[in-house]
Amino acid sequence: MLKIQVNLTSPRRTLYLEAISRMHGVEAVEKNADAFVTDTIPDRSLPALIDHPHKLSLDQLRELRGAPTMPAHQWRYAPNVIPLQESRLRGQLGEPGLLRIHHWLTAETCPTSLAFHQVDLSHWFFSGKPSSRYSHSRSDYLQLHLGYPDSGMSLIDIATNRAGSNDYYSMHLIGSHGAAYADDHENSHLLLGRTGLHSLIPPANEIMTIRNMLEEFLNGIIEDRPWDVTPEDTLNALTTVTEGADA
Repeated sequence: MLKIQVNLTSPRRTLYLEAISRMHGVEAVEKNADAFVTDTIPDRSLPALIDHPHKLSLDQLRELRGAPTMPAHQWRYAPNVIPLQESRLRGQLGEPGLLRIHHWLTAETCPTSLAFHQVDLSHWFFSGKPSSRYSHSRSDYLQLHLGYPDSGMSLIDIATNRAGSNDYYSMHLIGSHGAAYADDHENSHLLLGRTGLHSLIPPANEIMTIRNMLEEFLNGIIEDRPWDVTPEDTLNALTTVTEGADA
């Protein structure tokens, strides 16, 4: 039984503990742990999963190079995102050509603060960093155009402080042989009736997402192999988000 200690405050701690309770071969402990979940720079004595790694500075992230740490790039493990990457890896989509992401929220927050995970998905699908970048932003809106070698392109559209009570997220990945999409707006456009909106497909479950991510973290420890996400990935995505526009 692998023992993991969650050094976070609520509500993140509660989410991780619930995710761990749904897993086999692992238990949450308060001492004598085999691994940690934390949101601060850990020592190198034990493997650590870094929650919210994009909140660390670039210098702090550089310090993690070579350390037994896996950054928590949570969106890679969302149930509505995993099938897209699996289709891409199986060659069903061919070479990625266009990625389009729309993320619209009712919360009053800076859209740039939400861009990290979407940029990371773009890097992930295109297997590298962009060669060109253009952005347009204001207090409640951010649009990023990322150009990749071999003419691939991402359009990331984030809007906050939107009217209404529902958030909206959609992603479309178009390749040379096929296309795939993730759309977790609950199919509400199909189910608008006299009694209001009804969900046909529930949105991605955050606990399930964290469980998927923890499984990769723990499997990497058990199998003594590198994790599929590294501090270098965090650095690359954060650099793309924060660097100045080139046009």
